[in-house]
Amino acid sequence: MQLSETVKLYMTKKQKSLVVMTMKEYIHTVNSLVFIAINGTSIRKYTTADINSGLPSALANQCIRDAKSIMNKYNKECRKAAFKNKKVMKQNSAVTAKEPAVSVLRKPCCYINNQNFKIKGNFIEFPVMVDGKSKRLSICTSMTDRQKTAFAHAKLGTMRIVQKGNKIVVQIVYDVQEPEYCDSGNVMGVDLGMKCPAVSYISDGNVRFYGNGRKNKYMRRHYAYLRRKLQTSKKEEAVKRISDKEQRIMRDIDHKISHDIVETAAAHNVKVIKLEQLSNIRSTTRTSRKNNHSLHNWSFYRLAQYIEYKARLAGIKVEYVNPAYTSQRCPVCGHIHHANDREYLCKCGFHIHRDLLGAVNICSSTEYVGGNNTRHTA
Repeated sequence: MQLSETVKLYMTKKQKSLVVMTMKEYIHTVNSLVFIAINGTSIRKYTTADINSGLPSALANQCIRDAKSIMNKYNKECRKAAFKNKKVMKQNSAVTAKEPAVSVLRKPCCYINNQNFKIKGNFIEFPVMVDGKSKRLSICTSMTDRQKTAFAHAKLGTMRIVQKGNKIVVQIVYDVQEPEYCDSGNVMGVDLGMKCPAVSYISDGNVRFYGNGRKNKYMRRHYAYLRRKLQTSKKEEAVKRISDKEQRIMRDIDHKISHDIVETAAAHNVKVIKLEQLSNIRSTTRTSRKNNHSLHNWSFYRLAQYIEYKARLAGIKVEYVNPAYTSQRCPVCGHIHHANDREYLCKCGFHIHRDLLGAVNICSSTEYVGGNNTRHTA
Protein backbone atom coordinates (compact mmCIF):
# COMPACT_ATOMS: atom_id res chain seq x y z
CA MET A 1 0.00 0.00 0.00
CA GLN A 2 1.05 3.61 -0.47
CA LEU A 3 1.56 6.17 2.31
CA SER A 4 2.77 9.76 2.23
CA GLU A 5 4.95 11.89 4.49
CA THR A 6 5.12 15.68 4.70
CA VAL A 7 8.54 17.29 5.08
CA LYS A 8 9.21 21.00 5.60
CA LEU A 9 11.83 22.72 3.42
CA TYR A 10 14.37 25.17 4.87
CA MET A 11 15.54 27.40 2.02
CA THR A 12 17.59 30.50 1.42
CA LYS A 13 15.85 33.48 -0.21
CA LYS A 14 17.35 32.57 -3.59
CA GLN A 15 16.26 28.92 -3.29
CA LYS A 16 12.74 29.95 -2.26
CA SER A 17 12.38 32.32 -5.23
CA LEU A 18 13.50 29.53 -7.61
CA VAL A 19 11.06 27.01 -6.10
CA VAL A 20 8.13 29.47 -6.11
CA MET A 21 8.88 30.40 -9.72
CA THR A 22 9.01 26.68 -10.65
CA MET A 23 5.64 26.00 -8.98
CA LYS A 24 3.95 28.94 -10.71
CA GLU A 25 5.40 27.96 -14.10
CA TYR A 26 4.29 24.36 -13.49
CA ILE A 27 0.60 25.17 -12.95
CA HIS A 28 0.69 27.70 -15.81
CA THR A 29 2.04 25.02 -18.17
CA VAL A 30 -0.53 22.41 -17.09
CA ASN A 31 -3.43 24.87 -17.41
CA SER A 32 -2.18 25.98 -20.84
CA LEU A 33 -2.09 22.37 -22.07
CA VAL A 34 -5.60 21.75 -20.74
CA PHE A 35 -6.82 24.92 -22.51
CA ILE A 36 -5.26 23.67 -25.78
CA ALA A 37 -6.99 20.29 -25.40
CA ILE A 38 -10.36 21.86 -24.59
CA ASN A 39 -10.16 23.92 -27.79
CA GLY A 40 -9.92 20.80 -29.94
CA THR A 41 -6.19 20.13 -30.31
CA SER A 42 -5.13 16.67 -29.16
CA ILE A 43 -2.23 16.56 -26.71
CA ARG A 44 -1.98 12.77 -26.65
CA LYS A 45 1.29 12.76 -28.64
CA TYR A 46 2.75 15.92 -27.15
CA THR A 47 6.40 15.93 -26.07
CA THR A 48 8.58 18.56 -24.41
CA ALA A 49 9.49 19.82 -27.91
CA ASP A 50 5.83 20.80 -28.46
CA ILE A 51 5.52 23.08 -25.42
CA ASN A 52 7.26 26.30 -24.52
CA SER A 53 7.86 26.38 -20.77
CA GLY A 54 10.56 27.58 -18.43
CA LEU A 55 10.86 24.18 -16.78
CA PRO A 56 13.42 21.36 -16.90
CA SER A 57 12.42 18.64 -19.37
CA ALA A 58 11.65 16.21 -16.52
CA LEU A 59 9.06 18.59 -15.05
CA ALA A 60 7.71 19.53 -18.49
CA ASN A 61 7.05 15.82 -19.12
CA GLN A 62 5.20 15.62 -15.81
CA CYS A 63 3.09 18.63 -16.87
CA ILE A 64 2.03 16.77 -20.00
CA ARG A 65 1.08 13.70 -17.96
CA ASP A 66 -0.93 15.80 -15.51
CA ALA A 67 -2.76 17.62 -18.33
CA LYS A 68 -3.63 14.27 -19.96
CA SER A 69 -4.93 12.98 -16.63
CA ILE A 70 -7.14 16.06 -16.18
CA MET A 71 -8.52 15.67 -19.70
CA ASN A 72 -9.20 11.95 -19.20
CA LYS A 73 -11.26 12.75 -16.08
CA TYR A 74 -13.07 15.59 -17.88
CA ASN A 75 -13.92 13.38 -20.88
CA LYS A 76 -15.17 10.65 -18.54
CA GLU A 77 -17.50 13.13 -16.79
CA CYS A 78 -18.71 14.40 -20.18
CA ARG A 79 -19.60 10.85 -21.25
CA LYS A 80 -21.49 10.33 -17.98
CA ALA A 81 -23.44 13.58 -18.48
CA ALA A 82 -24.24 12.68 -22.11
CA PHE A 83 -25.47 9.23 -21.09
CA LYS A 84 -27.65 10.74 -18.36
CA ASN A 85 -29.12 13.33 -20.75
CA LYS A 86 -29.89 10.63 -23.31
CA LYS A 87 -31.69 8.65 -20.61
CA VAL A 88 -33.61 11.78 -19.53
CA MET A 89 -34.70 12.50 -23.12
CA LYS A 90 -36.19 9.01 -23.40
CA GLN A 91 -38.21 9.71 -20.25
CA ASN A 92 -39.37 13.10 -21.64
CA SER A 93 -38.03 14.91 -18.56
CA ALA A 94 -36.98 18.56 -18.54
CA VAL A 95 -34.18 17.96 -15.99
CA THR A 96 -30.80 17.59 -17.66
CA ALA A 97 -27.31 16.99 -16.31
CA LYS A 98 -24.99 19.99 -16.21
CA GLU A 99 -21.91 19.96 -18.38
CA PRO A 100 -18.91 19.20 -16.14
CA ALA A 101 -16.39 21.93 -15.39
CA VAL A 102 -12.75 21.56 -16.37
CA SER A 103 -10.35 21.18 -13.46
CA VAL A 104 -7.85 24.05 -13.20
CA LEU A 105 -4.77 24.18 -10.97
CA ARG A 106 -4.98 27.31 -8.81
CA LYS A 107 -2.57 26.85 -5.90
CA PRO A 108 1.14 26.89 -6.81
CA CYS A 109 2.42 23.32 -6.77
CA CYS A 110 4.78 21.00 -8.59
CA TYR A 111 4.88 17.22 -9.06
CA ILE A 112 8.18 15.37 -9.55
CA ASN A 113 8.36 11.63 -10.24
CA ASN A 114 10.72 9.35 -8.31
CA GLN A 115 13.32 9.31 -11.10
CA ASN A 116 13.95 13.05 -10.82
CA PHE A 117 14.48 13.64 -7.11
CA LYS A 118 16.88 12.18 -4.56
CA ILE A 119 16.94 12.10 -0.76
CA LYS A 120 20.42 12.34 0.74
CA GLY A 121 20.44 12.56 4.52
CA ASN A 122 18.61 15.77 5.46
CA PHE A 123 18.69 17.11 1.90
CA ILE A 124 16.34 16.69 -1.06
CA GLU A 125 17.60 17.27 -4.61
CA PHE A 126 15.38 18.08 -7.59
CA PRO A 127 15.80 20.00 -10.88
CA VAL A 128 14.88 23.68 -11.43
CA MET A 129 15.76 26.26 -14.08
CA VAL A 130 18.65 28.58 -13.17
CA ASP A 131 19.60 31.23 -15.77
CA GLY A 132 17.93 29.21 -18.52
CA LYS A 133 19.68 25.94 -17.66
CA SER A 134 18.44 22.90 -15.72
CA LYS A 135 20.28 22.48 -12.42
CA ARG A 136 19.67 20.28 -9.39
CA LEU A 137 18.77 22.22 -6.27
CA SER A 138 19.77 20.70 -2.91
CA ILE A 139 17.48 21.92 -0.11
CA CYS A 140 17.77 21.24 3.62
CA THR A 141 14.81 19.55 5.36
CA SER A 142 13.82 18.46 8.87
CA MET A 143 13.15 14.75 8.45
CA THR A 144 12.58 12.59 11.51
CA ASP A 145 14.48 9.33 12.03
CA ARG A 146 11.28 7.42 11.23
CA GLN A 147 10.91 9.26 7.92
CA LYS A 148 14.57 8.66 7.00
CA THR A 149 14.16 4.94 7.71
CA ALA A 150 10.93 4.76 5.70
CA PHE A 151 12.44 6.54 2.69
CA ALA A 152 15.65 4.48 2.83
CA HIS A 153 13.91 1.08 2.75
CA ALA A 154 10.82 1.79 0.63
CA LYS A 155 10.17 2.37 -3.04
CA LEU A 156 9.50 6.09 -3.49
CA GLY A 157 6.65 7.46 -5.58
CA THR A 158 5.78 10.98 -6.70
CA MET A 159 6.93 14.02 -4.73
CA ARG A 160 4.63 17.05 -4.53
CA ILE A 161 5.92 20.52 -3.66
CA VAL A 162 3.20 22.78 -2.28
CA GLN A 163 2.89 26.02 -0.36
CA LYS A 164 1.04 25.94 2.98
CA GLY A 165 0.68 29.43 4.42
CA ASN A 166 4.17 30.90 4.57
CA LYS A 167 5.81 27.48 4.45
CA ILE A 168 6.82 25.35 1.49
CA VAL A 169 6.66 21.60 2.09
CA VAL A 170 7.14 18.42 0.10
CA GLN A 171 4.77 15.46 0.27
CA ILE A 172 6.49 12.20 -0.64
CA VAL A 173 4.60 9.03 -1.53
CA TYR A 174 6.22 5.68 -0.72
CA ASP A 175 5.24 2.00 -0.79
CA VAL A 176 4.84 -0.07 2.37
CA GLN A 177 4.65 -3.85 2.37
CA GLU A 178 1.54 -5.06 4.17
CA PRO A 179 1.88 -7.85 6.75
CA GLU A 180 0.30 -11.19 5.89
CA TYR A 181 -3.23 -11.68 7.19
CA CYS A 182 -4.01 -14.47 9.65
CA ASP A 183 -7.54 -15.87 10.00
CA SER A 184 -7.17 -17.32 13.50
CA GLY A 185 -8.19 -14.62 15.97
CA ASN A 186 -11.01 -12.52 17.31
CA VAL A 187 -13.45 -10.38 15.32
CA MET A 188 -14.22 -6.73 16.10
CA GLY A 189 -17.40 -4.89 15.11
CA VAL A 190 -17.23 -1.08 14.98
CA ASP A 191 -20.34 1.11 14.94
CA LEU A 192 -19.80 4.72 13.76
CA GLY A 193 -22.19 7.48 14.76
CA MET A 194 -22.64 11.11 15.75
CA LYS A 195 -23.46 11.11 19.47
CA CYS A 196 -20.81 8.46 20.00
CA PRO A 197 -18.19 8.65 17.20
CA ALA A 198 -17.29 4.95 17.51
CA VAL A 199 -18.11 1.88 19.61
CA SER A 200 -16.25 -1.42 19.33
CA TYR A 201 -17.32 -4.89 20.39
CA ILE A 202 -14.89 -7.82 20.20
CA SER A 203 -15.95 -11.46 20.04
CA ASP A 204 -14.12 -12.08 23.36
CA GLY A 205 -16.59 -9.68 25.06
CA ASN A 206 -14.46 -6.54 25.21
CA VAL A 207 -16.39 -3.27 24.77
CA ARG A 208 -15.03 0.25 24.29
CA PHE A 209 -16.48 3.68 23.45
CA TYR A 210 -14.34 6.22 21.55
CA GLY A 211 -14.48 10.00 21.29
CA ASN A 212 -16.97 12.59 22.48
CA GLY A 213 -19.80 13.28 20.03
CA ARG A 214 -21.27 16.15 22.06
CA LYS A 215 -17.92 17.95 22.07
CA ASN A 216 -17.52 17.41 18.31
CA LYS A 217 -21.02 18.79 17.59
CA TYR A 218 -20.31 21.81 19.80
CA MET A 219 -17.11 22.52 17.85
CA ARG A 220 -18.99 22.23 14.55
CA ARG A 221 -21.65 24.69 15.71
CA HIS A 222 -19.00 27.04 17.14
CA TYR A 223 -17.05 27.25 13.88
CA ALA A 224 -20.27 27.57 11.86
CA TYR A 225 -21.20 30.56 14.05
CA LEU A 226 -17.76 32.14 13.53
CA ARG A 227 -18.04 31.68 9.75
CA ARG A 228 -21.48 33.33 9.67
CA LYS A 229 -20.14 36.24 11.70
CA LEU A 230 -17.09 36.69 9.44
CA GLN A 231 -19.17 36.31 6.26
CA THR A 232 -21.44 39.13 7.47
CA SER A 233 -18.31 41.27 7.86
CA LYS A 234 -17.16 40.13 4.38
CA LYS A 235 -13.84 38.78 5.68
CA GLU A 236 -13.32 36.00 3.15
CA GLU A 237 -9.73 35.13 4.10
CA ALA A 238 -10.70 34.78 7.76
CA VAL A 239 -13.60 32.49 6.77
CA LYS A 240 -11.19 30.23 4.88
CA ARG A 241 -8.75 30.16 7.81
CA ILE A 242 -11.55 29.18 10.19
CA SER A 243 -12.75 26.41 7.85
CA ASP A 244 -9.22 25.05 7.44
CA LYS A 245 -8.70 25.07 11.20
CA GLU A 246 -11.95 23.18 11.77
CA GLN A 247 -10.96 20.54 9.22
CA ARG A 248 -7.51 20.11 10.80
CA ILE A 249 -9.10 19.58 14.22
CA MET A 250 -11.64 17.06 12.91
CA ARG A 251 -8.97 15.15 10.96
CA ASP A 252 -6.85 14.99 14.11
CA ILE A 253 -9.82 13.61 16.09
CA ASP A 254 -10.46 10.96 13.41
CA HIS A 255 -6.77 9.97 13.44
CA LYS A 256 -6.80 9.55 17.23
CA ILE A 257 -10.05 7.52 17.22
CA SER A 258 -8.84 5.22 14.41
CA HIS A 259 -5.46 4.79 16.17
CA ASP A 260 -7.20 3.77 19.43
CA ILE A 261 -9.50 1.33 17.60
CA VAL A 262 -6.62 -0.45 15.84
CA GLU A 263 -4.52 -0.42 19.03
CA THR A 264 -7.40 -2.06 20.94
CA ALA A 265 -7.80 -4.62 18.14
CA ALA A 266 -4.10 -5.51 18.20
CA ALA A 267 -4.15 -5.87 22.01
CA HIS A 268 -7.05 -8.38 21.80
CA ASN A 269 -5.65 -10.48 18.93
CA VAL A 270 -8.29 -9.23 16.47
CA LYS A 271 -7.73 -10.44 12.91
CA VAL A 272 -10.85 -8.95 11.28
CA ILE A 273 -12.46 -5.55 11.85
CA LYS A 274 -16.01 -5.23 10.50
CA LEU A 275 -17.45 -1.82 9.58
CA GLU A 276 -20.81 -0.73 8.20
CA GLN A 277 -21.00 0.27 4.54
CA LEU A 278 -22.23 3.83 5.20
CA SER A 279 -22.40 5.06 1.58
CA ASN A 280 -26.01 6.27 1.92
CA ILE A 281 -26.07 7.27 5.60
CA ARG A 282 -27.04 10.91 4.89
CA SER A 283 -30.12 9.87 2.94
CA THR A 284 -31.23 7.21 5.43
CA THR A 285 -30.57 8.96 8.76
CA ARG A 286 -33.43 10.88 10.34
CA THR A 287 -32.62 14.60 10.35
CA SER A 288 -33.67 17.55 12.47
CA ARG A 289 -32.97 21.26 12.59
CA LYS A 290 -30.51 20.73 15.43
CA ASN A 291 -28.32 18.01 13.87
CA ASN A 292 -28.82 18.65 10.14
CA HIS A 293 -25.64 20.72 9.79
CA SER A 294 -23.56 18.24 11.78
CA LEU A 295 -24.83 15.28 9.76
CA HIS A 296 -23.93 16.76 6.40
CA ASN A 297 -20.47 17.84 7.58
CA TRP A 298 -19.57 14.60 9.34
CA SER A 299 -16.97 12.54 7.51
CA PHE A 300 -17.90 8.92 8.26
CA TYR A 301 -16.02 7.86 5.14
CA ARG A 302 -12.77 9.54 6.27
CA LEU A 303 -12.85 7.82 9.68
CA ALA A 304 -13.56 4.46 8.02
CA GLN A 305 -10.63 5.00 5.65
CA TYR A 306 -8.30 5.86 8.53
CA ILE A 307 -9.35 2.69 10.36
CA GLU A 308 -8.86 0.62 7.20
CA TYR A 309 -5.35 1.76 6.31
CA LYS A 310 -4.08 1.60 9.91
CA ALA A 311 -5.57 -1.87 10.30
CA ARG A 312 -3.88 -3.02 7.10
CA LEU A 313 -0.52 -1.79 8.44
CA ALA A 314 -1.14 -3.82 11.60
CA GLY A 315 -1.95 -6.96 9.59
CA ILE A 316 -5.68 -6.81 10.38
CA LYS A 317 -8.28 -7.41 7.69
CA VAL A 318 -11.18 -4.96 7.24
CA GLU A 319 -14.59 -6.06 5.94
CA TYR A 320 -17.73 -4.02 5.24
CA VAL A 321 -21.16 -5.38 6.15
CA ASN A 322 -24.74 -4.46 5.27
CA PRO A 323 -25.83 -1.75 7.78
CA ALA A 324 -29.56 -2.56 7.61
CA TYR A 325 -31.17 -2.82 11.08
CA THR A 326 -27.86 -3.14 12.95
CA SER A 327 -29.16 -0.72 15.62
CA GLN A 328 -32.69 -2.21 15.68
CA ARG A 329 -32.35 -6.02 15.58
CA CYS A 330 -32.20 -7.94 18.86
CA PRO A 331 -29.23 -10.38 18.78
CA VAL A 332 -31.11 -12.78 21.07
CA CYS A 333 -34.56 -13.18 19.47
CA GLY A 334 -34.10 -11.32 16.16
CA HIS A 335 -37.02 -8.92 16.79
CA ILE A 336 -36.65 -5.51 15.03
CA HIS A 337 -37.79 -2.27 16.67
CA HIS A 338 -36.47 1.23 17.38
CA ALA A 339 -34.55 2.10 20.52
CA ASN A 340 -35.80 4.67 23.02
CA ASP A 341 -33.13 7.37 22.62
CA ARG A 342 -29.85 5.51 23.40
CA GLU A 343 -31.44 2.65 25.34
CA TYR A 344 -32.54 -0.50 23.54
CA LEU A 345 -35.01 -2.76 25.36
CA CYS A 346 -36.42 -5.81 23.56
CA LYS A 347 -39.66 -7.55 24.45
CA CYS A 348 -37.61 -10.67 25.24
CA GLY A 349 -35.92 -8.74 28.06
CA PHE A 350 -32.60 -8.03 26.31
CA HIS A 351 -31.27 -4.58 27.34
CA ILE A 352 -28.28 -2.73 25.89
CA HIS A 353 -26.95 0.67 24.73
CA ARG A 354 -28.13 1.35 21.15
CA ASP A 355 -24.65 2.06 19.72
CA LEU A 356 -23.23 -1.02 21.43
CA LEU A 357 -26.08 -3.04 19.93
CA GLY A 358 -24.93 -1.85 16.50
CA ALA A 359 -21.36 -2.98 17.20
CA VAL A 360 -22.57 -6.39 18.44
CA ASN A 361 -24.70 -6.96 15.32
CA ILE A 362 -21.89 -5.77 13.03
CA CYS A 363 -19.47 -8.16 14.73
CA SER A 364 -21.77 -11.14 14.13
CA SER A 365 -22.98 -10.10 10.65
CA THR A 366 -22.14 -12.34 7.69
CA GLU A 367 -23.80 -10.24 4.98
CA TYR A 368 -20.80 -8.54 3.43
CA VAL A 369 -20.88 -5.61 1.01
CA GLY A 370 -18.19 -5.38 -1.65
CA GLY A 371 -16.61 -2.33 -3.27
CA ASN A 372 -19.37 -2.13 -5.89
CA ASN A 373 -22.07 -2.52 -3.18
CA THR A 374 -22.66 -6.17 -4.18
CA ARG A 375 -23.87 -8.23 -1.25
CA HIS A 376 -22.92 -11.79 -0.43
CA THR A 377 -23.40 -14.01 2.59
CA ALA A 378 -20.58 -16.03 4.07
